[in-house]
Amino acid sequence: MPVTNDPSVGGFDATPAVEAAVAVAGSGLLLVVEDDRADDEVLFCADVVAERDDDEAIHEHLSGVHSSVSLDFTEPDLFEDLFADSGETRALTTFMDDLTAVRVLADGEGLFLALAPDAPTTDVVDAVEEYVRA
Repeated sequence: MPVTNDPSVGGFDATPAVEAAVAVAGSGLLLVVEDDRADDEVLFCADVVAERDDDEAIHEHLSGVHSSVSLDFTEPDLFEDLFADSGETRALTTFMDDLTAVRVLADGEGLFLALAPDAPTTDVVDAVEEYVRA
């Protein structure tokens, strides 16, 4: 059974966003974390991740990640300035060998999602952004 927690950080209702991500990605969804510039909360942690580390190790790792990815909150403006005629930045994605990291952002808060490399990344963004950006 995946580890799940109630949302406590963002100003949006993250529960339906997590449910939408699970519905679209299935077993390809590894982790969902809600965060803002000050705090983060693990909302979903797949068995494959939870079995690898205990809760304390996962939270410690994510605290380090959170302190680094908070820079993502400044990047949408940069991309919108660089590509002025391309619209609003909806998400930032990093493709790695064994992980796809996705950040869906809105007004200084958002969701960080870790997906398996073969998960339908764009479909997951489409499914969760309406809740994050509500």
